[in-house]
Amino acid sequence: MKRRSTPEPLRGLKLWTIQRATTLGIATGVAALLLASMIGGWPEGLLYPYVGLLGVTAFCSASILWITAVDMRTRGTSGRMRPIRGFDVAIALALLLPALYGLSLVWPEL
Repeated sequence: MKRRSTPEPLRGLKLWTIQRATTLGIATGVAALLLASMIGGWPEGLLYPYVGLLGVTAFCSASILWITAVDMRTRGTSGRMRPIRGFDVAIALALLLPALYGLSLVWPEL
């Protein structure tokens, strides 16, 4: 039986993993938190970097959810994988909800 090969565009996406998205999402989320705590008001020069950090955090968490959903669809969810899937979803939501809340607070100022 001939083995199906992965289409060429999807091979490049294999570099973006849940671990990389989690690491980058946590790093940008912490950086946004530190930036917000260091300044009282929003000086004009720091508003857009803050929004950018929150946007990257939201993108990373959405990509974690996407990768998890695709992986569940292709591999299924066995009893051993359920805790891992739950942890991935929990991490994604822990990144996504504060990032979206932070964006909603500064959205009128953009």
